[in-house]
Amino acid sequence: MKLRNILLVLFALLAFAPVKAQIGIFKKDKQEAPEDTLYHLFLDSVIIEARNLRNYNYSRYEYVVRKVYPLADTAVALFHEVHEVTADMKKREDKKYRKQLEKDLKENFEDRLKNMSRTEGLVLIKLIERKTGMSMYDLLRDVKNTRTAWWWQNLGKLYGYDLREGYSPDQNPMLETIISEYEQKHNIPPPTPFK
Repeated sequence: MKLRNILLVLFALLAFAPVKAQIGIFKKDKQEAPEDTLYHLFLDSVIIEARNLRNYNYSRYEYVVRKVYPLADTAVALFHEVHEVTADMKKREDKKYRKQLEKDLKENFEDRLKNMSRTEGLVLIKLIERKTGMSMYDLLRDVKNTRTAWWWQNLGKLYGYDLREGYSPDQNPMLETIISEYEQKHNIPPPTPFK
């Protein structure tokens, strides 16, 4: 009876392990007395993570990444498009093109961005920085001008985020894990820094 309980506990623990374990063969070893038998269970090694399945922050960040990732993709694609299109333009044409693009973006995305929470905004900024390899301050300075970048930097500091800092996977490993899992799930290639 005790052996049965031990095996049930073992199987229950293995059911919740993140890696599937392969169950080996049961062997009977006959010892000195013919009625005594020892049962051996051979298992592959199993990695057990110390993450709580109902971790609120992890679940919240998963939801936010799913919601914000398409916006970050759009922003990075537009950033690359602006650099490609304006590379051969004169200064006046470049300025006119950027103003028209900004007007179109305000019409399409302003309501969506205004209704974001602070967490969603921070994750969006981190995703854009991760995909471009540049800090948000440098991106704003490149797309707009230094004065605008300085203004947004000071506003960001009021909310606890430094736009000059940039994205580093070491600062928030949980977010990096969630983003990597999202990219693997949706077959998105890893980001290549903008040059």
